[in-house]
Amino acid sequence: MPSPAEFALLAGALFVASAVNALVGFGFALTSVPLMALAVGPRDAVVLSALMGMLSSGGVALRHREEVARPIASRLVAGSLVGMPIGLFVLVAVPERWIGIGIGVVVLGAVVLLAGGWEVHRVPAWADLVAGLVSGVLNTSVGVGGPPVVTALQGHGLDKARFRATTTAVFAAGGLVSLVLFALSGQIERSVVAVAVLALPAWPAGWWVGDRLHHRFPEERFRTLVLVMLAATAVLSLLSAVRG
Repeated sequence: MPSPAEFALLAGALFVASAVNALVGFGFALTSVPLMALAVGPRDAVVLSALMGMLSSGGVALRHREEVARPIASRLVAGSLVGMPIGLFVLVAVPERWIGIGIGVVVLGAVVLLAGGWEVHRVPAWADLVAGLVSGVLNTSVGVGGPPVVTALQGHGLDKARFRATTTAVFAAGGLVSLVLFALSGQIERSVVAVAVLALPAWPAGWWVGDRLHHRFPEERFRTLVLVMLAATAVLSLLSAVRG
């Protein structure tokens, strides 16, 4: 079990990640995994993030289910179903130190893409399947499968509401399948479940804050804050993994 300080870090990561997810529809794993890895290690952080992310994304997706772009979401989920077993093999076979380094590298890469405003302006149907596959591999290996999904959805030109609803629907479905795979492969330990239960109150609190900020907070200002925070946590994750 984590120490009180580590548990506080976990709860704080869950609160912030849930708030970010409710606000913009993505960013839960990007925000939570590097911080959780500092407290419980990279492998348990991937499992914890899948569990908590499914709850956070599922809450948003259910509330805004009428706004989900279902054909796009279906293709992304279908692709991720192919990629997740591959990612699980990486999680089980690769030493934990390299999982931690992978988390830091993927998060920093996502920060660079988001900060640079890189966007795709046309996404054919087959590209949704590819984006889903890559997302699935990243989701079950380093716990950060959002960037390919976000990039694909940007190319479809969805409005703010449909973008948030669709991303959360895809992440909720992916989180559920990830948890099934983790359970079947013995990756979910009792200590992880205990930590999840104890930290659970931070999830609705963060979701409540993010949902209300969604209509009030200038999105660009929050986006800048999130990018700075992501870069800092990714660097910390990398340093921790390298030193370990």
